[in-house]
Amino acid sequence: MAGKSSPEAMDRMINNITKFIQVQQSVAQSLKSDYIAVGEEWDDKQYQNLGAVIDQAVATLSSNYATLSECTTRLQVLKRMLEDYLSHQI
Repeated sequence: MAGKSSPEAMDRMINNITKFIQVQQSVAQSLKSDYIAVGEEWDDKQYQNLGAVIDQAVATLSSNYATLSECTTRLQVLKRMLEDYLSHQI
């Protein structure tokens, strides 16, 4: 029974990281869209300052993408190793 639940737990790990990446990308896109919407009524130096804040937030959200993608790839490899290990257990 443990052999079956361990790969499933690893699938959940991969899915959770994937969902988190998708949420980060969605938030970043929403911030950009909302910034553009605000700019339709507000266009002065303070709007430009808001743009700098939004750019910083988007950059921070995006900075984890490569690391998290690498983690999911490594988890997938380790899951295959676990499945191979479990298939050889008596």
